[in-house]
Formats: sequence, C-alpha cells, structure tokens
Amino acid sequence: MDSLRRRVDRVVDDIRHGRHIEAYVFFLLGAALVGLGLFDLVGTRGMAQFTVGALALLVFRTAAPPEPPPASPDEVLRRREDLGPLSLLLDGARDLRVYGPTAINVLAGAEDLRRQILRRGGTVRFVLLDPAPRTVAHAAAQLDDNLDLGAALQSALGALRRLEGEPGFACRRLPFNPGFSLLVVDGDSPDGKLVVEFHGFGDGTINERMHLFLDRRTSPHWYVYWLGRFDALWAAALPGAGPALPGADTGSGSGPSVPGPSVPGPSVPGPSVPGPALPPADDGDPQAVPR
Repeated sequence: MDSLRRRVDRVVDDIRHGRHIEAYVFFLLGAALVGLGLFDLVGTRGMAQFTVGALALLVFRTAAPPEPPPASPDEVLRRREDLGPLSLLLDGARDLRVYGPTAINVLAGAEDLRRQILRRGGTVRFVLLDPAPRTVAHAAAQLDDNLDLGAALQSALGALRRLEGEPGFACRRLPFNPGFSLLVVDGDSPDGKLVVEFHGFGDGTINERMHLFLDRRTSPHWYVYWLGRFDALWAAALPGAGPALPGADTGSGSGPSVPGPSVPGPSVPGPSVPGPALPPADDGDPQAVPR
C-alpha cells in the first residue's frame, strides 16, 4: 500500500511540475481505448493509429537526452575551500547583500566593492553584528575562538564607515546572531546566486562549517526562501554602522571617511584612532562567504 501511495505521489508531483506529461496523456488514452475496445466501440483503424502514435513517442523519448539525476547532498553542501575566492562570485555583479557577524573576509576587499560595484551604479548592503558587549559575548560563545571577535568586528565596522556616503551603499547592525551567514549576488536576477554558511557550535575553525550554495535556476523554492531571510535580517537590524568607539580601528583605506549612515538614523561620527589591523582569514586568502 505504501509503495502504491509513493507512486501516486510521484505522478502527482510530475504533473504539478510538468514532467512526463506526454507519457501520462498516452497512458490515459491507451487505457480509455482498451476500455472502449472491450465494448467494440473503437475500430481496428483507431487502435492502429494510437499504436503508431505511442511507438513514435517511445522512439522520441529514447532519442532525447536523459534527465540529470537528482543532485547529491555533497553537490550543494560544500566546504569553504570548495567555493573559491570572492572575486569569482562578484565578477560582473550589480547587487551584493551580505550578513556575517563580522563579514571580515568580504570586507577585506572593501575597496574592490567600491570600484567594481558601487562606482558602476550597483548596490551593496551589509548587515553585521551590533558591537554591544552583550551581543558580542553571546556570539563569541557560539563561534570558533581563534579570533578576537570584538576587535575584528570593530575593524569591519570601520571598513563600512569608509564606504558610507557612496551612492548605492547601505549598512545595518543586528543585535543578535541568527546562526548563519549569508551572501547574495544579484539576488533579483535570473542568474542570481547565494551562499549560506551555517554556524556550528565550538568549531575549531571557520573552514569546518557547512556551506549551502544555491541559485535561482536549480533550486527556485529554497533560493527565494533564503533571499527572504536577508530581507528579514535587514528589517530587524539597526540603521548605519554606528559611531566609532574609542580605540576602534577605522582603517586607513584609500577612500575618504564620510560620516553618517546611508539609511535614516542619527549620525554620530567618531574620530579615527589607530588600532589593531584587520585580522586575516584562517587560510590567509579572502574566500566567498562572510565570517
């Protein structure tokens, strides 16, 4: 009984998604003709025509390329090193959306974002953790301990402050860590793609985390779902990068420091005070997903 139910569910799913429609139509027509033939309501000519049509369909199906097998989990669940450098994902991008506790691996190329996306009329949105001590302490208890989260976050927020004022740029701060990082490239485009990085608990390094790679063509349902998660994070976040804290590193990039957030909210500019340099990623090479 369970086997029959599974077959019925598969047929319903095929019809709902437009798969094998011609095969099901010929099956229903064949069943109907056999039923009518029992009562001599269909002549030999009609049966012969149907048989020729069914054979033609069979030949066509055998000549058509086979459908690709369903993707295995390892094809969509990857390691960080499998995703390659960020530059490959951002090649030709017009829109970038990022959430990460510090997004440090993406912000290491902040000037590239300015040049390759913002100066070409694109849009960039970042959400990082709010640097409130309680928020940082809670996130640090969950994440790997091979990085000073507070110092890295202040350096990352300094990089965001240097981008504020650029047309198309906006940033916000989240007062909690949702347990994943998210990078979206050209989210509303048919060629859009995104990477979800799941935060474990007590990981030795960020390279141990599971990464989910999705695009709109191969996984439209879950792509739209995770795209909506960024919108939800954005709505829950506080506007702007916030004021520079005393002793925080705002960086020394080539771009000018423009006070004031690019989204509505008070602007509290802070002085640029020398501090620790931006820590490198674990493997020394900025990768495709925010930290």
